[in-house]
Amino acid sequence: MDLKVIHEKASKQNGLVTRFQALETGISNWQWFRLHEQGLLIHVHPNVSSVFGYEPTWLQKVHAATLSGDGRGIASHKTAAALWNVWKPSESEFIDIIRMGRKKTSAQGGVKFHHPRDHLDIAPIRREGIRVTTATRTLLDFAAVAPHLLPITTERMLMESHISRGHLVAAVARHSKRGRAGIGPVRDLLATWPYADKPADSVLELEMQRLLSKYDFPKFDTQISVGPYVVDLGWPEWKVASETDGWGKYEQRSDFERLAKRDIYLQKHGWSIAHFTWRDVKSRPRYVVQSLRDLLKIRGYPGFPY
Repeated sequence: MDLKVIHEKASKQNGLVTRFQALETGISNWQWFRLHEQGLLIHVHPNVSSVFGYEPTWLQKVHAATLSGDGRGIASHKTAAALWNVWKPSESEFIDIIRMGRKKTSAQGGVKFHHPRDHLDIAPIRREGIRVTTATRTLLDFAAVAPHLLPITTERMLMESHISRGHLVAAVARHSKRGRAGIGPVRDLLATWPYADKPADSVLELEMQRLLSKYDFPKFDTQISVGPYVVDLGWPEWKVASETDGWGKYEQRSDFERLAKRDIYLQKHGWSIAHFTWRDVKSRPRYVVQSLRDLLKIRGYPGFPY
């Protein structure tokens, strides 16, 4: 019995192989059970086993759950969010798997199976070799089970450039007629959307966008190209820009020299630049707001009432 094909298959599936895949390689049912008796295969789920030598991991558990049954399961809800790197699952958390078809499957072995009637946007893609729901579908499903965590999860999706506001608007339009549980929280988020359309480079930039959205500022742009440089956020019409400076921007002397060179270039080209720190944005928001208002007034913006 040549196990090379089994090992090749397992190497692409987090150390896993299914009974049906083994049969396709010529390994009989008797040989399949014999390999388990010899300890070369280790039972994980019905008809899914790991090859000896592979360390059990969370990814392996998720992959095994998608391979169980007909082998066409799809990671969803919080599990999908974790595969999109926007959620950290706890050790006691169920693995969420979508199975197509109306026949209900009871939770087993730490796996919760979902059988949704709404099949839109389920068409899976692969992350870490595992079938997973699309980014927008993941957020809709996540909102159904953890609506209070939707804003922070959406921010992380934005940070990774997985979604945009347009993607979510389109998804809500497609799914709203079906009365899905996650639609309401996503609608509420979109109604108070505080972020720019372009992805931000840091959580601090998102915090700044959220802060400005609470006040009567004119519409701002983000990631604005000015010659060879890019500024975080600003108003090109009045040449006022805001930079949010986290610790990661300045780690050595050359970083400060680069900043000074850039600010001189921007000033020579007519821009006023205001730098703010995390402490400013979180603890002194009035200072941030008033500083930017003053700069915009100086540059001729007529919209503030005082």
